[in-house]
Amino acid sequence: MRRPAVGDPLWLGQYRVLAELARDETTRVLLGSGPDDRLVALALPDQRSAEAAALSAVLEADPDASMPWWAQEFVPGPSLQDVPDPLPEPAVLRLAAGIAADLTQLHSAGLAHGRLTASHVRLTSSGARLVARATGDDPADDLLALGTLLAAQGALPEALRPCLAENPADRLTAAELLEAIGPSAEPWPPAVEKLIAERTAELAQFLDGQPAPQNDSVIYQVSETPPPPRRPAPRRGILIGALALVIAGLAAWLAWPNPPVPDALPPAPQPPLVESGFLTARGHPQFLAFNHDGRLLATVNADSTMDVLDVVTRKPVGPRLGPFPDTGLTGLAFRPEGIALAASRVKDNQLTTQTWDPRTGREIGEPLVLENIDRDGSWPALSSDGGVVAVPMSSPRRLELWRVADRTRIGSIETPAAFRNSEFSPDGRTLAVYQWDGHSAHTSQLSLWDTASLRMRGNPIAFAETERLCCFAFRPDGRTLITTAGGTTGSQPKVRQWDTATHKEIRPAFSLSQDPGNGEMKDAFFIMAVPGLDDQHLVAIATGTVTVRDLDGKQDGAGLPGILNLAVSPDGKTLATTSGSTADTTVHLWRKP
Repeated sequence: MRRPAVGDPLWLGQYRVLAELARDETTRVLLGSGPDDRLVALALPDQRSAEAAALSAVLEADPDASMPWWAQEFVPGPSLQDVPDPLPEPAVLRLAAGIAADLTQLHSAGLAHGRLTASHVRLTSSGARLVARATGDDPADDLLALGTLLAAQGALPEALRPCLAENPADRLTAAELLEAIGPSAEPWPPAVEKLIAERTAELAQFLDGQPAPQNDSVIYQVSETPPPPRRPAPRRGILIGALALVIAGLAAWLAWPNPPVPDALPPAPQPPLVESGFLTARGHPQFLAFNHDGRLLATVNADSTMDVLDVVTRKPVGPRLGPFPDTGLTGLAFRPEGIALAASRVKDNQLTTQTWDPRTGREIGEPLVLENIDRDGSWPALSSDGGVVAVPMSSPRRLELWRVADRTRIGSIETPAAFRNSEFSPDGRTLAVYQWDGHSAHTSQLSLWDTASLRMRGNPIAFAETERLCCFAFRPDGRTLITTAGGTTGSQPKVRQWDTATHKEIRPAFSLSQDPGNGEMKDAFFIMAVPGLDDQHLVAIATGTVTVRDLDGKQDGAGLPGILNLAVSPDGKTLATTSGSTADTTVHLWRKP
């Protein structure tokens, strides 16, 4: 079991993806959580294995989606192959009773399992359950496989020997076998109970603090070997088959005596973030921005369109904006008055900044268009109110400040270095400017400028030769500047915090380490630390994983993987994230518990 990767969907229908349970060449099985916190196994099979999933007790399915999926009930538990020692006879009878009960369900629906092995049997605190398949041709073959499986546990009890009859007609049916065995009240051996507790504890770390399930629903997966292609079953047939299996399963469950209650597991640690809702964009969102009261969220999508979504109603406030082909976004900000949205983008060496009314999709005023901007290692910046843009220019190298509304040049700041980037403070009164001449043996520096007088405030902050800033952000009050240096060969991304009045570092630097369990995230390109959630924590993203840190860098709880980008609401109470999966159009909203 592992956390989702960058390319994994965070949601499939109404189910939130928590982890990956298993995968083979044709199929992946994900662990998901429904709106009622019920756990499900989400199968993502190809067309060859679609029939097997359809014939299981499917709770919900969308086989016509761009990424087809099926949701099936899930319960934690080790497989029989995980049990190191043969089971004693009472435990073998209990094992046989559980498998026979599930085979009775399957065979009564006219299906055969087809691959009854130790890896397809799960052990729970109240019995054995069978991982459902429907790829066999003859139910009698399932009984032979059951007898072979049980014989491998040691001496085969007398009641189970008919399963090994050479003539299929001489074998008992699953229902007859269940009746012959009778109810079994014997507990599992201590080694099995220990395995069950360990699997439940392992699962707890993925459940955001909610208790691990104690129900005994059958686990459903798709086998390692896909069945041959068949015509997909109609949805109505799927639901009828599922209902029959569920009813039969309930009857078998009621026939079993109450098992001993295992010792309660300690509660899982409280997660640093809990999900408070989600929004659905009309494309794959890649960049996010809140308005000043946190009621609206703008998304820039992979198809170069923009959506403005209402956080409360979860609906778009107007038509899509764009598309704007062949463009690179340089800034996105809501104007403080009304809901006007300013967007700044570049194409070749031209900057265009426009303001839109998202309710109507109409542009407000004339665009600000600047030619011959410097794109060589530099990038424009838009103020948080969308009113001013700082633009890198060449010959001579400088930063020009322009008002967007009336397209008026405010003035310029001399920036002779080849690489320069800037960021406005939340109130727009300060511009942080980072400069580096491009020589690896030379230091870089960051200076703070008054945007009214265009004068530098104090001396620049100097960084070591190996420390190159990739981003920086102000706290909401503008008194602290947070800088993030990208990791280089042999080093990790480093976060520092500075007093904007004294230009002195106010806390020791800390590193954003790459999660060794998610190496496939190493190419995720956003690395930054920003203020958020409260004045005692930062939110950081590195290698596709979001973490919550205290001001000394200590991580609070587990990370949130599979994240492409994030935004924090102005009040610091809501975190919005978008995933790295191009099939995911969902923006997830998080808060501190």
